[in-house]
Amino acid sequence: CAGPNIEDLNDLEKLDTDAMVSDGEMFFNEDGENQAIDNSVNILLRSLIGDGEIPLDLRVLYIPTALYALKKDSKNTPGKQRQRARADGKKRRNAIVRLLGELFHKHKGVRVLAITLDLDDGSLKQPQGTEDMSFFPEGGEEALNSWRPHLIYVEGGNTFWLQHCIEKGNWLNQIKSACVGPNASAVYVGKSAGAIICGKNVETATWKGWDDPSIVPNKETYDDWIGREGLNIANGASFFPHMSSEWEELVQEKNYDTKGNENSLICLNEWEAYCIEGQGTKKAFIAAK
Repeated sequence: CAGPNIEDLNDLEKLDTDAMVSDGEMFFNEDGENQAIDNSVNILLRSLIGDGEIPLDLRVLYIPTALYALKKDSKNTPGKQRQRARADGKKRRNAIVRLLGELFHKHKGVRVLAITLDLDDGSLKQPQGTEDMSFFPEGGEEALNSWRPHLIYVEGGNTFWLQHCIEKGNWLNQIKSACVGPNASAVYVGKSAGAIICGKNVETATWKGWDDPSIVPNKETYDDWIGREGLNIANGASFFPHMSSEWEELVQEKNYDTKGNENSLICLNEWEAYCIEGQGTKKAFIAAK
């Protein structure tokens, strides 16, 4: 290997700079586009694929396992619940693919490839982006490793079921290696339960009483999840999503450090995201436009 192209690295650094958030806000032009990011994307893609139409595959691994958790109080059969959950997950994944397509719509050389991984059984379903199956992984381990996804999106749902499936299938180190460390290829995006499990502890899922732990064998009570470790890929922080004034007193009672230090608690209101740049501790809360 002759080493990385220095000009490409400079372009990446410029893109990071333009994508930084100032005081929790992003700046858009009159058409609702972030012009600085759009310009940097142009520069970066030209450096990678030139002005032609050589495909650059953007690989998306969608993990809806938390969404697939069965609900004991549902009037539908387990089979019907799974069928509806898979259909819902497909719609949500398609929305992500559309968003990426809109971001890169000016660049004919970019192709979004997406596939769904269920951590419960390691199955891959619903490949999208090309009919040539040689562009997709054949199993869950390949999807997280040699396929080298650029984006790993972990859907919301039942946090306890998601964490159980990660532990049952020994997925923890594979997900971590894909997102952090010297061989990482992917940006991790976690929604709700997906955000909680990337923290140091997942016990924050017990605080509101929203998720049902009884679906997990031998860990059927909230007490069973106290101190349970997550992926811990956020500099030692734990996460409490769906924050609002309703939960302020509860959070104070838990006596967590909310100052952003190591082992701290990050409370996220709706439409906020906690962003980490590389292995550092830079962060930004981004409010939806």
